[in-house]
Amino acid sequence: MDTYPGNSRGLSRRRITLAVVIDVTLFLIVGISVLFLFLRGTPFERGFLCDDPTLSLPFRPETVSTSVLIIAGSCVSILVVLLVELLNAADRKCRHPCKSTKRLGLCIRGFSIFLVGFELQQLVVEFVKTQLGLLRPNFFDVCRPQFNQSLCPGYISEYTCTGSEHGPDEIRDSRLSFPSGHASFSMYIAIYFSFYIERRLQVTYSWLVKLFFQFGLVFLSLICGLGRIQDNKHHPADVIVGFLVGLITAILLFLLVGDKLLTAGDDSDVVSFRLTDKQSDYCPCAAATPTMFEPQTPEPLLSNEYFSAMSQRNETDHGHTCNFKLNEIPSERRHMSTPFTSISRVEDV
Repeated sequence: MDTYPGNSRGLSRRRITLAVVIDVTLFLIVGISVLFLFLRGTPFERGFLCDDPTLSLPFRPETVSTSVLIIAGSCVSILVVLLVELLNAADRKCRHPCKSTKRLGLCIRGFSIFLVGFELQQLVVEFVKTQLGLLRPNFFDVCRPQFNQSLCPGYISEYTCTGSEHGPDEIRDSRLSFPSGHASFSMYIAIYFSFYIERRLQVTYSWLVKLFFQFGLVFLSLICGLGRIQDNKHHPADVIVGFLVGLITAILLFLLVGDKLLTAGDDSDVVSFRLTDKQSDYCPCAAATPTMFEPQTPEPLLSNEYFSAMSQRNETDHGHTCNFKLNEIPSERRHMSTPFTSISRVEDV
């Protein structure tokens, strides 16, 4: 069986193809389910209190529509991935290895994990919305319900929407309040890419870059969620729970899946730079290579004439010097810097 040359683990082409087919199939199944719930899902028809003030707010157009949110979220996510890699390249300059294919693979891998998490959190949001069918704050203004007024004050379970200014899609949407999809999606983007920035961005020139990027993402998410309350589209509890759904999904996805996939060789360029100094592994750089000087042998403490005299004396007087005894060594005090020469030995003998 042929082995795929680009895979370090030696996985076969058949196994790689099978893995890709399974992942894409699961992705499409979840995506189609989410799309069906979003477009054609029938919410549970819940009743209301005829004098409920929380459902009596006026209808307002959306500041950020669902389509705008999806497009903006996708653009922000792609921009964050590209910006992180550009900052890494700018910080390392010519020190990083010339492996652009590997870095591109990491970018694609991180964004694909983000898309999977988006589908999962959106599936949870749309499923809970259709099952609960909680009414939006502007329900009375959109639906204009017609019911038996004699039942007031009380709970109204049988009514008919007569709102002529709004179509059936808007009336259906008025029953999909809990939880907030905008809050969930925006918080998911903020938390996931905060983890992504913390994991991938490796810069040394500033320790505030990560903090400002992460805070900016969370701040934009808060603005999006609070805007839904101001537009009378959601109750405060809807937005809070939406934030929690996005937060939990991002944490679980990144810790269980994303961190493992991004860890597989993502910092090998930094580690290789620290552990090796091979010029062939790095991009060419215009900077001059520092000149390496060979260490010089230090000068001897004693002159060469002294060692020459000692060697000659040892050759001629070998018979005398080898018969010396320890007790015949002179006991006179000498300065430590004064060498003990063979001449003094001869004189003592």
